[in-house]
Amino acid sequence: MIKYKGIIHNILNDAPFIGALLIAPTCSRGCKNCINEHLKHNGILYEESAEDIIKKVKSNGLNRGIIMSGLEWTESPESMVKLIDEALKNNLEVILYTHNDEDVFLSKFPNLRKKEIYIKYGKYEEDMKAAENIHFGVRLATTNQYIKYYGAC
Repeated sequence: MIKYKGIIHNILNDAPFIGALLIAPTCSRGCKNCINEHLKHNGILYEESAEDIIKKVKSNGLNRGIIMSGLEWTESPESMVKLIDEALKNNLEVILYTHNDEDVFLSKFPNLRKKEIYIKYGKYEEDMKAAENIHFGVRLATTNQYIKYYGAC
């Protein structure tokens, strides 16, 4: 079973596709001025199978994929991988946001580089705010952040 804080459908700006934002259950980071700080203290927590979560995503005809963000999915690694696998099995696109840098992330999750997914790397750094840091059509908040696509283009 996968614990998560919520699903927001039809997100246009956080991925190179229209998708459902899947909010992770937690984040232990304390990034200054985090836009998702309120989610950490939101007591709502759902628990469902990856199959049921992906069925909810697919029930909205505009969703073309999942956006794993809102908090930090790498703190729930088994759930993260199950959701990614289930989404790909159902022909959905995937983008995963992580505060980790690429080397640290891939050392923890080397098999994810073999899947056709987007990964947004880099934590929010208040002093590195950017007006024009755009990757794959997604505006990123700070200059240290970037998106990488793995798999066939």
